Amino acid sequence: MTGTIQLFFFACVLGYGVVAALYALGYTLGRGNAPTWAWRALAATAAVHGLVLLLHVVEVGRLPLGGGETIGAWDHPFPTLAWLLAVVAAGAGLVRPATRILGAFVAPIIFGLVLGGLLVADPDDVSTLLPDAMASAWIRLHTLSIYVSVALFALAFGSGVAYLSQDRALRKKRLPAQGRLRLPPLGVLDSINHWGFAAGLIGLSIGIATGTFFAISGGATGVDLRPKVVATLGLWMLYALGWQARFMLGWGGRKAAWVAIVGFVGLIASAVGIGHA
Repeated sequence: MTGTIQLFFFACVLGYGVVAALYALGYTLGRGNAPTWAWRALAATAAVHGLVLLLHVVEVGRLPLGGGETIGAWDHPFPTLAWLLAVVAAGAGLVRPATRILGAFVAPIIFGLVLGGLLVADPDDVSTLLPDAMASAWIRLHTLSIYVSVALFALAFGSGVAYLSQDRALRKKRLPAQGRLRLPPLGVLDSINHWGFAAGLIGLSIGIATGTFFAISGGATGVDLRPKVVATLGLWMLYALGWQARFMLGWGGRKAAWVAIVGFVGLIASAVGIGHA
């Protein structure tokens, strides 16, 4: 079955590359129907990637997060996170078709994470845990919550970038001509930022709480403040303060967009550049 999974995974790598290219061409050339075709390609690729994850779980009995005996390039946190980002972006486009253009700001990240799985041979995200760690319901909930929160923050990131782009165009009175590509209204983009931000913060809070409970209950090798833990707590503080500022100081619109962008860049930097040890 490993050969079949590998074939499907490389099809996903190609698919995500095509998605990123379609979004880039559509956004650059300004074709009004480009986001729809790119979104369809994204949804189809995410479906195939979901099959990869399912087959891996059936064969190995664990999530494709690497560590210990890595099976293949798909068995790494980066591609799994890429799949969650794709699912969130595709789901948002299904619920609200006007937001399909937001995939243009998320697709390069998805493609980069999938390529990261090909380039990083031996991830340590799971191998630092005890051998039976993944059997714990707490660590499963922790992992799921963290990954879902990053996917939701990616949606807020995409809406934040789109908001700043749309706001700049409106300030300069550069409106697209008839039939050309149009971003959603500022109010819609700010609403997506708001809900993605809120749901992501809830997920991150649950992830931190369940991870802490797992550690203090003896499931991990220690409860010291490792670099990854410090970075995660710092990012949680950034998002929490940004959330409070929206309501107490009226930080909506451009300010909220910048918080979403800075926070997500920090998340990606933490995931790529900081180890657990």
